[in-house]
Amino acid sequence: MRFSEVDTLPQGQPGLYEVLLLDGTPLKVGIGKNLRKRLMNHRRFPDSGLRLKQGGDRLNPDDVVCKCSILGKHLYYDREIAPGYDLETQAGRRQFLLEQCELRVRLTTSKGEARELERALEATGAYRYVGRVVVRPAP
Repeated sequence: MRFSEVDTLPQGQPGLYEVLLLDGTPLKVGIGKNLRKRLMNHRRFPDSGLRLKQGGDRLNPDDVVCKCSILGKHLYYDREIAPGYDLETQAGRRQFLLEQCELRVRLTTSKGEARELERALEATGAYRYVGRVVVRPAP
């Protein structure tokens, strides 16, 4: 499934998603109690979702709070993944997701079931974005 198709998912259904590059490289695994809504938030990446703490430094990911999409914050600080895209902008992150990424989606019966699946997949070490956001400088 592509990010442009997330609005076809059933409303209110919990589940797990994997974000992958078109070549199959796994970027992130996540969950949502309303999977459609969660993926639509990732697709939108509102810039208002990335807020600098009072007195913080934008160069330090720990000083930037992200309420809407942790994937957006990971991409914001990743200079390696997509040199042809400006991932510091909402438009650039959205364009990257729409053009270079795909989704694997698994609907579940509960958020708890999705959380168990997420933990198992994260434990494989295959995903680029797990846990704290780090700065990944350009090559």
